[in-house]
Amino acid sequence: MELSTAAAPDRGGSVHHDTHAMPPQFIQREHWRYQSMRKGALEKDPDVVDLRNRDSLSESQQQAWEPTGVIPASRIEAACEAYSGRPLQTPPHDAPIFEHRDFPGLQVIAGLLPPETQVLFTSCLMHRDLSNPQHKINLQADYDIPYPPEPASGMQRFDTSFFTRERSAAEDILLPIVPDKHKPLNNEQFLYTKLRWLTLGDQYDWPTRSYAKHATPFPEDLSKLVTGLFPHIRPESGVVLLYGAKDFMPVHRDVSEQCQRALASFSVGCDGIFIMARGEDDGEGEYAPRTVAIRVRSGDCVHLDGEARWAWHAMARTIPSTCPAYLADWPVGTPGATLAEQKAYKKWRGYMGTKRINVSCRQVWD
Repeated sequence: MELSTAAAPDRGGSVHHDTHAMPPQFIQREHWRYQSMRKGALEKDPDVVDLRNRDSLSESQQQAWEPTGVIPASRIEAACEAYSGRPLQTPPHDAPIFEHRDFPGLQVIAGLLPPETQVLFTSCLMHRDLSNPQHKINLQADYDIPYPPEPASGMQRFDTSFFTRERSAAEDILLPIVPDKHKPLNNEQFLYTKLRWLTLGDQYDWPTRSYAKHATPFPEDLSKLVTGLFPHIRPESGVVLLYGAKDFMPVHRDVSEQCQRALASFSVGCDGIFIMARGEDDGEGEYAPRTVAIRVRSGDCVHLDGEARWAWHAMARTIPSTCPAYLADWPVGTPGATLAEQKAYKKWRGYMGTKRINVSCRQVWD
């Protein structure tokens, strides 16, 4: 059985939701509970589902998370090789798909991206895509950013990067557009603490919570990866969220897209707690409050479709010190790095050991 591709009820081609609606209180409370929970208590919380380890699930959880098929190893291998342009060093395994019985369209594919694809995925985003000034980041409205020069024709994909710079060189300082409102930032402050999001392809405008068609194309290699894994998704926009140890995403709905297509959300780096809700605060029966909490790990993918596509959800927290070893030293280990780049990257060793990156790839327009 393939991934669910059931559409939301037809609304004449466009989807209309109140982008400023307030979420129910019950999921807000659940969000706060996980956000404030100590790590030791989190590890023992029986409500958190880890689909990498189904043996740890209770009987009721195993019944709720139903296997609905697999993404075959052959498809994963073909998609990853189309993305990288070279053979995988380690053949992947079939990736099982689990869907929650009470949340139709909420599907988790644990361990979908192989380790070497995760490293390349991180490198493409944080070297190449971050260095492209046409991709919006959260600091552009407030700072003059000294971007690396554009790569010359024929250069490799990582030949320009913020990570080839010193951590605090004077020539790389980000100067505030309004000096009385913000302080200057050195490169370390920019990359470690202030960089929160990056958008690819059609640009999402956070203040208006809407999309405007933008000239920047969605990265071709990432499109091959997404469509290779999920043929029913034509990615037009990617929202890249960067989380530090104490960062989280508040409760929200993805309701700005003007189409009813599925969304694929990939995670790399440290683990996170993803929560989703349905129902109403005082609802009964079908509308009774329900939440689910999922531990997402590096390489996992959350696929949202149908009813789940428009549900309230949040990334309640990042779990420090959980980045897998093959990624924890990044940018050390960047594929194809020259000797000069390898030397520069050593100054940033361990960046991903403190970070979690989530990339939601979606179609925006019918």
